[in-house]
Amino acid sequence: MLSNKQIRLLELLDKQVKNCRGCLLHNNGKSIPYWKSESKYAIISETPNYNEVRTKLPLMGAAGEILREQLGRVGFSSKDFLIINTVQFRAASGTGNGKPDEGQIITCQNYLRKYLKIVNPEKILCLGNYAKYIFTGNTQGVLRERGKFQHFKLNGSEVEYPVLFTINPAYCIYNMEEGTRILQQDIKLFKDSKFEKPMDWFLDESDFLII
Repeated sequence: MLSNKQIRLLELLDKQVKNCRGCLLHNNGKSIPYWKSESKYAIISETPNYNEVRTKLPLMGAAGEILREQLGRVGFSSKDFLIINTVQFRAASGTGNGKPDEGQIITCQNYLRKYLKIVNPEKILCLGNYAKYIFTGNTQGVLRERGKFQHFKLNGSEVEYPVLFTINPAYCIYNMEEGTRILQQDIKLFKDSKFEKPMDWFLDESDFLII
C-alpha cells in the first residue's frame, strides 16, 4: 500500500500534469496517470488517444479493454498498477493519431521519472515502441525485444527497474489471433516473474514542486 506521503506527492504531480504548458501538445488534450493506493507495479503505454483525452484517463477505448481483459485472466486488477503514458498529452488533434517529437518525449520523461520514483514499482510492463524507446533509446520494433525481462535506468533515475516490453494492445485489434497470443504470453511472464523490490527512495517533497 502506498503511504500517505506517496499519495500526497502523486496528487501534486496530477495537478502539475493538469496545468502543464511545457510544450504545444497541451493544446490537444491530456490524460492524467492512473494510480490507486494499492498500486505496486507500473504499466507504461505510448501516447493518449482520442478516448483518453476525452476521459482524461490512460488506456481507455478498445485497446484498453483488451488489456484489462488479459490482466484479469491472470488475476490482476487495474488498481495494482500505476498506468501512465510515455507522453501525457495527445500528439494530434481530432480523432487521428500523431507522433510526438523527441523533445516532447524528453519533456514528459520528467513526469514519468517522478511518478515512478514515488510509486517505486516492483516491475514495469511497457506497451509498444514509444514506451520501449524511453528505456532503450532505439527505435527497433518491440516484437524483437519482447518476451524477456531486462533491467534499465530511466534517464535521470538512480535505480534500475525490471522492465518487460510487449505490444501495444491496439495491435490485437488488427491482428487478433497473433496479438492476443503475444499479450497473453507476456502478461503471464510478467505475473510469474519475481524480483526484489527496488531500493526505497528518500522522498524530498521539494523535488516534486516544479517539473
